Amino acid sequence: MLAVLIKRTLASEMESTYEAFSRKMIQAAVPAKGFISSKAFKDLKDSKIRYTLIQMECLADWKAWYESEERRAALMHIQPLLKEDEYISILTTA
Repeated sequence: MLAVLIKRTLASEMESTYEAFSRKMIQAAVPAKGFISSKAFKDLKDSKIRYTLIQMECLADWKAWYESEERRAALMHIQPLLKEDEYISILTTA
């Protein structure tokens, strides 16, 4: 199993708009091959910093989703809301 942690820093006043598009992006990921689950978090000290933790079966499944047209289309709505590019960490069990 693979965990992918995505950090996004939102531009000012974009929190509620981001929430709506973030849910749509997760809904688009659910049917992806190898998708297991997803959870969203926000930083306690800075509500503009958001994290999404996605669990996938394997790295190949993540890469396929990452490069998919569905993800690109959903990300087009999120990118304008960000202060900086998303940061992705790929994790596996130790």
